[in-house]
Order: sequence, then structure tokens, then C-alpha cells
Amino acid sequence: METNSNLLVPMIYEHRSKILNSKCNDLHTSENNLTNCSSASLVYTYPWLNAALFSLQSQSLMYCAIPKIASKTLISLMMYVHVRDIVTHLSNNPKNISLNGTRAEQFIDIPRLIAELQKNGISIPKTKGSISFSSLMQTYLHLLRFESINSASPSLYFNPWRLNLKNIFRSMDFRSVSNLSDIFSPSFTRILFVRHPFERLASAYKERIAKLEKDRIQPEPYYDSIRKLICRRYTHFHWAGDPMGRDHPCENFIPPFKHFVIFILTNTETSFGVARMDAHWQPYTVVCQVCKFKYNFIGKYETFNNDFNSLLKRLNVSDWNNEKRRGASSHNTWDYQQLFSFLPDDLICQLNRLYSDDLQLFNYRIED
Repeated sequence: METNSNLLVPMIYEHRSKILNSKCNDLHTSENNLTNCSSASLVYTYPWLNAALFSLQSQSLMYCAIPKIASKTLISLMMYVHVRDIVTHLSNNPKNISLNGTRAEQFIDIPRLIAELQKNGISIPKTKGSISFSSLMQTYLHLLRFESINSASPSLYFNPWRLNLKNIFRSMDFRSVSNLSDIFSPSFTRILFVRHPFERLASAYKERIAKLEKDRIQPEPYYDSIRKLICRRYTHFHWAGDPMGRDHPCENFIPPFKHFVIFILTNTETSFGVARMDAHWQPYTVVCQVCKFKYNFIGKYETFNNDFNSLLKRLNVSDWNNEKRRGASSHNTWDYQQLFSFLPDDLICQLNRLYSDDLQLFNYRIED
């Protein structure tokens, strides 16, 4: 009997969502009803949600961005859909533009957008006279799709995490959601992409810690400081200075994966310690509060192409350049497995404890 592949797509995400809800209940981590809370109070309780949650109310959609799980690509898609909907709204309502500004215009800060792009080395081409709102938005849409200003310009490295997005596109801020009950309605899509937590951790190490300043595409002073801190704490802790004034040996030293793991495990025995972790290695069940929001579109990094294409269909995006994943690493699963093969068993056990919910809720095994 033939099977309609289009019917399988919603079934996959519905199945994953049901498994998640069931496991949340089994783990006794199912939370109280959030519809009586405000989005602002929720962010006050869990501050990291402010950076992680993106709201697209025009699409009845919310996305939780997790670093090291194709977040650059997914955030770029969210921005693309948001701007596309603004442009469509203005095109369909031209008479409203001069009447104190449309709702869409009130929620986008054009000067800040231009300034943020310029700060990241992306300049809008000069035109005769002033650039129109429409042409600026079309240029930005092209940048999001193809990582270039227009079809004739060279490719650019575009990292959406570098833009102060919530101040530019105010309605994407989760705190702009006035009624949380809307988010939990059957018609609302709550999107989450997950990845094997050990592979995500290894990827974070490779990209954020195991790179020197000279090898980075863009400066990462915060993670360079963590790299040096790990080195000073676990490798060159006896170094007392050089009378010849030479640089500290940690300036250009890459800490071994074992020392990185010891560093991130520090003070994670309590929920308070886990809450203070960097988002690149904080458990994503914490980052996205998965048992609170009950995500109903759950994609997996391991099946990203299929899941991402399903999301493109959901958002009615047919012209996205998905030949390459934005910011994708050159490392593969074998590279990550090698890192773990040299870890002592006690550290593996501690990582298993730290990421136990990530592993259980999304059907990942250490053996994988």
C-alpha cells in the first residue's frame, strides 16, 4: 500500500511531542499551568529565556534557540519570515503607512538595524537619494537567504547571534507576548531542535574553546578568556611569571577536552549551579524549559535536512538557500567520539548525570 509522505511529516512531530509529554510526566517534571503567568514574570524567573525564545506572532509560532543546534540557520529563518510578513503587510495595506505607522513598523528599529549590520561589517549599498523602507527590507531578506547583499555581491559571513535582535525586532521578544494562553492553543507551533547532548558538548568545545584568537572568523573574547582560565586552573597552575616578561603559556594554549569537562562540571550538583552555566553547554532541557512549554514541533540535528524542510513548508518558505547549514562545523561525529574515548569513566558518569534529562526526554543513549 502506498503511503503519502506528506502525511508522515506532522505524524513524526506529533509522535515526538507525545513522547516528550509522557516522559515529562514520568519524570515528575511536568510544570504547573503557565497560562496564569506573564511572559515578563517567566523571564524574570528564568532570565536565559529572554535570549532563547523567539516569538513570531504573525505565524502563531515560538522557537527556542539552542546554541550548537543549527541555531544560526534557524534564527536567520525566523528573522526572514518576520521581515517577509512585515513587507507583505505593508504591501497589502499601503494606505495605513502614513497613519501613525502600522503595527509592523512600530516593531522594527530601522536605524538600529543598519547600525548593527555596519558594526558586523555589512554595509547597505548606497543609492541615489535616501534608501526606502521596502528596498532595505528586500536587501535584508536577500542577506538572510543567501548571505549576500544582492546577487552580484560577494558572499558574507553573517552571524545572527551578533545582532541585538530583540531591540531591532521588538515583537520577536518573548516578553511581547501579552497572553501566554495563546502559546498553548492547539493552533500555536512551539519549535525545538535537539541534538545528542554529548555531541553538542564536544561541538561547543571544538568551536568555542579549542580555537585560538587568530583562527576565529570573528573575535570571541569571552570564550578566549574561558580557554585561558581553564589552562591556568588545570594545566599551568604552577606558573609564577616570567622574569623576561614573556607571555603566559596559556595565551596560545588549547586545553584538553578532559580539563574542559572538569571545568563545566564544577558546581553543577545543584539547580542553581546548572542555571549559571553558559548556554553553549547548559542542558537544553533547562535552556528551553521543555516540560513547561510542551513543544509540539521537535526537530533533530541528526535528521536536520528533513526536519528543516518540513519547517520551511510550515512557514511557506520556498526560496531558502539550504544547500549549506549556516555556521556548520567541519567536524564530524567521529571527531567528537575520539574526544570522549579518552575521558575517564567517572567524568562520563558525571556528564550522564548532568545531561540525564536531555538524554531521556529525546531518546539519546550514551552508546550512540
